Amino acid sequence: MFSVFVRRFWLAFGVVILLSFMLLPLKAQEPSLTLSSSSTTESSSQQLEQQIHQTSPLADGMMGVSPELTIAQSNTALLQERLKKLDVSAAQGKVGIGVLDLNSGKSWFLNGKQRFPMQSVFKLPAAIAVLKQVDDRKISLKQLVTITRQDFAPNSPIIKEFKGDRAQFTLRDLLERSVGISDNIAADALVRLVGGPQKVTAILRELQIRDIRVDRLEQQLQPESVGLKNFQPELVDEQKWAEAVQKIPDREKKAALQKYLTDPRDTATPEGMVDLLAKLNSNQLLSENSTALLLKIMTDSPTGQKRLKAGLPENWSIAHKTGTGADVLERNTATNDVGIASSPDGKRVAMAQSARFAIAVFIAGSKAPLEVREKVMSDIASAVVEAMQ
Repeated sequence: MFSVFVRRFWLAFGVVILLSFMLLPLKAQEPSLTLSSSSTTESSSQQLEQQIHQTSPLADGMMGVSPELTIAQSNTALLQERLKKLDVSAAQGKVGIGVLDLNSGKSWFLNGKQRFPMQSVFKLPAAIAVLKQVDDRKISLKQLVTITRQDFAPNSPIIKEFKGDRAQFTLRDLLERSVGISDNIAADALVRLVGGPQKVTAILRELQIRDIRVDRLEQQLQPESVGLKNFQPELVDEQKWAEAVQKIPDREKKAALQKYLTDPRDTATPEGMVDLLAKLNSNQLLSENSTALLLKIMTDSPTGQKRLKAGLPENWSIAHKTGTGADVLERNTATNDVGIASSPDGKRVAMAQSARFAIAVFIAGSKAPLEVREKVMSDIASAVVEAMQ
């Protein structure tokens, strides 16, 4: 009886051992299935990212970006498709575009690494340099800044405020005039206040802003761009300025135009500008108060109503800075608009293109009329919004 019990015990034990060995390979395969699935997803994600990006995402400027991966990939692919269909050739010049989705960090660029003349867009990075010194308590928004007639520059409504040889304005007033209505004298006064153009660029470098450089005051840049030598304060008068430019020989104008369009000074790349916008949006450059002030001035600006803003739905807003250069021998030196677009729910799109985005559009050396250049910009903005919704 006992021997029968022993035989049954060992038989049952053998069956358990045999079943264990049979089931073990199946359990071992379970993790490999999960890993394979994960690997396949990662590989396809990388392939898609290579397809939809002209350049790598601007991760450094994207603090707090939410990983809405599936939607973001779909939107970015759609954005690329829509932008490829845009006829930017209508601009009849070199076009640079930067679009950064501030939700996902996905980006799209056309000539993203090429340099474009900023014109008055430079007033945005200059304002950031000024406000950085405000944050560091080196200067104050309330302090008075003296401007004399020797500081005059073309295209400056501020001259109406002068009753004598000099006038004083608060730093905040100059910021609003420079960024808000693009006053050149106000911009030069701010640049001088922080130590000159090279100091502005140095501050930008300290803030990890690359591929944007400020080299000249408007008092120097504007005359040079059209071939005008020996600028005098009285040429701030629009009629006298036009008469002086008209007297410049065509060969000198042509030489000045070619030099300006190839000059690396006072230029930015679409990549660099979109990075600046993203970092500004995420409070990486300035204090919250200074960021809010600058974005409000940019949002309230009346300039460029037919550019990026015209391509946005009526209930959207955009904090932006425009730039427009002179026409020389029927070619426009530069027409630009860069900014951060926001949908009604407060999502920001830094326009360089997106619905929480940064967008930047540069057009250089164009032979097209202003209304055509501006239409190209509004069409780009429309394409971005449609892809994001």
